[in-house]
Amino acid sequence: MLCFMSEEALTAAAARLERALGRIERAVAVRESAGSGVAEAYALLEERHEALRARIQETIGQLDVLIGREGAR
Repeated sequence: MLCFMSEEALTAAAARLERALGRIERAVAVRESAGSGVAEAYALLEERHEALRARIQETIGQLDVLIGREGAR
């Protein structure tokens, strides 16, 4: 014997499905927007890392000069 959902039960189930779909769509949108923020943060971090690396190389060069002067005395 087949059982069919009542019109009210069918409407309620459809409403639940629509709400669930809305939650999924919002979660995807949040994840996508977070992904771009992470990419931007990573790019900024990479720039800062390169700037720090350049400063360290410069400082090492200066130390080499100072050490060379002291060794020449």
